[in-house]
Amino acid sequence: MNKNIKVIFWVFFLGLYACIEPKENPLITKTDPNILAIGNSITWHPPAPEIGWNGNWGMAASAPGKDYFSVLESLVKSKKPEANLKSENVYPFERGFSSFDFSFYEHLRDFNPDILIIRFGENIGEAEISGNELSESIKLFVDYLANGRKMEVIVTTTFWYSQKVNQQLTLSAQANNWKLVHLTDLGFKEENMAIGLFANESVGRHPGDLGMERIAKRIFETLKSFI
Repeated sequence: MNKNIKVIFWVFFLGLYACIEPKENPLITKTDPNILAIGNSITWHPPAPEIGWNGNWGMAASAPGKDYFSVLESLVKSKKPEANLKSENVYPFERGFSSFDFSFYEHLRDFNPDILIIRFGENIGEAEISGNELSESIKLFVDYLANGRKMEVIVTTTFWYSQKVNQQLTLSAQANNWKLVHLTDLGFKEENMAIGLFANESVGRHPGDLGMERIAKRIFETLKSFI
């Protein structure tokens, strides 16, 4: 009798358990996650002949497929072939983060990103940072792009050293439980730049092919856990 009761109990329990809908993690099960990278000229820069830059990709990679975003895209698609990746130069935010109209980037919000990569900061002067205003503005930007949806966020430090900017980027990651990827050490080595390949020194101090590849691989090491 007791044995029959136990059998009935376990049949009931297993049936009840099967009726409970498992919580889906869309970034694990989704075959086509939307991945958005927001950055500056390192992410993408249109042709600017006046400074000797004629490319239409991340400055100063030697070819379209050599910038960090293109390399990152290839790495992502090797794992998730149907993933959708989009990048945008958000230099206007860098220069006006303290009072920015986020509706300027409505098209990025409409992309419905599942994963956001924040890879900027080089165009923000340390003298422009007051308190935690930059960190707070980044959070507002992220909230706008998420539009109430769940979105994983990866933040990188700057390529060129900036103590205050990196403090704010790090604070953003820590305060919001975002992932932080360190890149600044790459900017201390000229081998990661395009020094001597462009007449304009500012262009040449951007990441070259090796620097771009290293940036992409570091970001991917974190990103791959979300896909």
